[in-house]
Amino acid sequence: MLERQRKETILRLVDLHRFTSVHEVVEATGASESTIRRDFIDLENEKQLLRVRGGVQRHSDAGSEEGFSNVPSFDLRTTINQEKKRRIAKEAVSFIKDGETIFIDGGTTTFLMVEFLSSFTLTVVTNSFAVASHLLNHSNCTIILPEGIVDPESQLIMSNLAPDPFQNYAASKAIMGIQGITETSLTNSAPLIIQSERAMISHSQELIILADDSKFGHVGSMTLCSVERASRIITTKEADPELTARLSDKGIEIIKI
Repeated sequence: MLERQRKETILRLVDLHRFTSVHEVVEATGASESTIRRDFIDLENEKQLLRVRGGVQRHSDAGSEEGFSNVPSFDLRTTINQEKKRRIAKEAVSFIKDGETIFIDGGTTTFLMVEFLSSFTLTVVTNSFAVASHLLNHSNCTIILPEGIVDPESQLIMSNLAPDPFQNYAASKAIMGIQGITETSLTNSAPLIIQSERAMISHSQELIILADDSKFGHVGSMTLCSVERASRIITTKEADPELTARLSDKGIEIIKI
């Protein structure tokens, strides 16, 4: 695809979704990540788009509140790699036992778990308004939400009022998505999301990470925790075999589906 055609594709994706990621444009154009990143720089220099973490958006869509501006919309994130995410979510539910108390974070892969939780009776503590709303209407689960503001774009409940919004709860499992996985770290980007996720991890016995193959080798701007804190990573068969082997050597169970 010619450079002009690639840039037109990027602009159409942004017009359609308000935000587009490097990975989404790679899939749409067949170009390499480095080529797409150069196109992003060109379009920003031309004042057509604004680069944000993970992709680009229109200048007029830039958020103003700390912790919100670099979180792409929930609807957009749900459409990316949806079938892979659904397989991962279904596998994650197989490790849950009826009657447990679990943390579920506000990722789109974790949201897809709700389809498979309808027959469970659980206590679910979550920072996701989308997860809470669905389970309230389609399950027998008890739902606990932290104090905070619901961001309509990401459907996350965010608060800078309490450093530990989950201090009164204890869970057998924390199940969460992630922006990046390396041999040493799990990373995300938005500060208020990191704060909430760290609190979940500190009050859980086990951390289960749900991540499609695009997350391996990627690095977010903030370290969530050491990779060894995860007892299990559920991913897809396309995940980097060398990196997953090294993680397995650290005692982390790697499940590829």
